[in-house]
Amino acid sequence: MDTVLYILGLALSGLVVGALARLALPGRDPMSIFQTMLVGVAGSLIAGLVTYYAFDRSEGPGLLLAFLATLVLVFAVRKLRERQLGTSAPASQGSLGGSGMQVRFMPGCLVGSLLISLGLTLLLNLLIRAF
Repeated sequence: MDTVLYILGLALSGLVVGALARLALPGRDPMSIFQTMLVGVAGSLIAGLVTYYAFDRSEGPGLLLAFLATLVLVFAVRKLRERQLGTSAPASQGSLGGSGMQVRFMPGCLVGSLLISLGLTLLLNLLIRAF
């Protein structure tokens, strides 16, 4: 009975965290409730692993870190689906300072820099704990 309650609690918390992450990102998401729940559970799992290896083994990830990890996952799922369907939003045609230079948002660079900074933070934290 405890296992069933644990799985139900995990599904409910995943649904709440996934729904909050979907609400935080503007735009349309073609995700079902089950997919939202799975993304929320995956974000909570990633946040738990980061907390376990980087900070303290006895502390939980917390709602904020689980929300941030889920937010990144929802963004990645959305961009992956846009690439698969071939329907992406048109780039803005504004210019910077009237010089004719266009500024474009490149999500791959953002995700890459976030992953690199997270990896360097984990490495630095592990080095500090070693000495």
